[in-house]
Amino acid sequence: MTEQYISDKYQESFQFLQERKRRQVKQLVLLNNLSRDDQSIASTLLLSLFNRVLSSVYDDKLQVKFLPSQGILQEQLNSYNKLAQSDYIEMKKAKLDYDWIWDTLFFGRGYMETLRFNKRRKIMEPHVINPLVFGYDPYFEDPQDWRYYWKWITKNKWQVEQLIASGKITGIKKTDDIPSGIDATLWDYKVQRDKAKKAIAPPQDTTTGDVFQILEFYTYNLKGRRSVYWLDKNISKILMEEELDLEDGEEVKDKKGKTLRVESKWPIVTKEAFREPHSSVIFSIADLLEDKHRAKSVLLNLAFIAAKDKANPIYGYNPDKVRDITQFFSRQINQHIPMDDESAAWPLNKEEPMSAGLLQFISMLTTEANEPIGTGMAQQPYPANKKNTATEAAITQQLDDMAHSLQSKVLQFGESEFWSHWFHRYAKNGKALGSKMANIVGVRGVDTEEIDLKDFQTDFPPGVFVYSAKEAEYKELVLRRDLMMLYPQLQATMDPEGMRSFNKHVFFPKFLDDPSLIEVMFPPTLDELKAEDENEQLKNDQLPQVAEEDEHQTHIYIHLQVQPKTWAVWFHIADHEQKLAIQKKYDIMLAQQSQMGESLPAGNQVGVPQAKTSLEKRNPIAAASPLKTEIAQTTKSDKNKI
Repeated sequence: MTEQYISDKYQESFQFLQERKRRQVKQLVLLNNLSRDDQSIASTLLLSLFNRVLSSVYDDKLQVKFLPSQGILQEQLNSYNKLAQSDYIEMKKAKLDYDWIWDTLFFGRGYMETLRFNKRRKIMEPHVINPLVFGYDPYFEDPQDWRYYWKWITKNKWQVEQLIASGKITGIKKTDDIPSGIDATLWDYKVQRDKAKKAIAPPQDTTTGDVFQILEFYTYNLKGRRSVYWLDKNISKILMEEELDLEDGEEVKDKKGKTLRVESKWPIVTKEAFREPHSSVIFSIADLLEDKHRAKSVLLNLAFIAAKDKANPIYGYNPDKVRDITQFFSRQINQHIPMDDESAAWPLNKEEPMSAGLLQFISMLTTEANEPIGTGMAQQPYPANKKNTATEAAITQQLDDMAHSLQSKVLQFGESEFWSHWFHRYAKNGKALGSKMANIVGVRGVDTEEIDLKDFQTDFPPGVFVYSAKEAEYKELVLRRDLMMLYPQLQATMDPEGMRSFNKHVFFPKFLDDPSLIEVMFPPTLDELKAEDENEQLKNDQLPQVAEEDEHQTHIYIHLQVQPKTWAVWFHIADHEQKLAIQKKYDIMLAQQSQMGESLPAGNQVGVPQAKTSLEKRNPIAAASPLKTEIAQTTKSDKNKI
């Protein structure tokens, strides 16, 4: 790779992005309310709406869950999920997410680098890239299709000397061999952003001798492998060249079997605020609101001028008839100015410029600004009234919080890609690192568990599922409400054993955070213990025999917990469902017989289930009905199908 090629591609990208970066710096000034002086005011529209969206989106924590793939055991999936939870805290991802989402919403796209992996700490060390010093290939919309991308980094003299001594920088022997200082254009971005934050900017000395600006340029080397290059600020000399040792893709070979390249991924993940398909053009909240923000500032200043004119009217006067002109410039209560003629002074202000229409238009601008970003548009599913339950109120609040669900869903694309990179970093380094202690936060505090990193060695990486915490909470609240509404009906129709199973496996798990409480409330029955034993068989593709006397509903609840669900699981559950259907049919017919008041001689009938049904337990008289023979004949064919 030559310096000329890198310089040409850099200029190609820089020219494409330059105007947008200049505009973004101006938008930062608007955001921080600096577009004003002592005699004018600026709108806070952009800042207010931006912070509202940022708060809503950031508060909606995206949760990750790894899904089964070929050859991955449930125990491995559990290890992935536990370590992801632990690393979320150790990577300080909450802070990273704030910076990442902030950049995404304001600049239109945020960038997270995932290259670094600390082998001593056994963890990936991602960091968020400043969009103002970052550039990319303008011809491709998908970052993984980029031919190149770049960013500017800054090193001090001591750091450069250390890099030379360690052999990382090989293009020079001492710091005097490369130009120091900061590129004026890049420096201007930094200064302007600092000013936008009302911070004290460092002096604009672009020739500082112990500060070095380095271009970090990512592209393919002459062998077709993804590589990174360091160049001086003039992009005239390559200081370092290094292939990216990613190993997260498949080898591509030619017809002779020679490896051409590895189809890995660039170690960068992006999030976009408003993704437009089939386009590399991005836009942000600032782009959507800038015109309305400026218009509101103009109108606010017109209203401000009108208010000042009204409070401080301007008068003309006849100097021959005003005795003491100095009194015109003082402000006192009940002030009297001696004049020789009542027409000696007169107001010069024009007609009142501030009108109801002006104030209405200012209000309309605020409403108009809310519409494209979705604030204040949440719909309440239930009419507000005094009879609303706490659950319904919570549901309504959740819908308000989900006003930016579309943005959250779009952000999930980047989050899913991030955790895919996280998995591959462990897959590459895990075998050599052995194991790692993970801190698992639960309802009883923090537990520590050793995770075998060799579990990440697999030919088929797991699926990555990212979901909205608020959306999941909303669905959970709706489910709880529906269960509460359904509960009285179930109590009236379900037999005691089935109701107990429903309470233990469905109802109370939705309302209790501590699973141990459920085990105290509902000690395991023989059917539950049997079903748990059968689950172990089902995991090994063994098919246990379904007995007539099984409490089928209990078995179904417990068998549904098996992961992954193999053919044996579904076949076994279907068998229980068939026998449960026969049992229910038998109960219905017995109930009909009971209502008829008929009696049945004692004795067992051929083809009738041997176990007592729920109706038999509740009504033994009805169980002694002659209808039992008819039921036996009706159900015999169904039993033969099982």
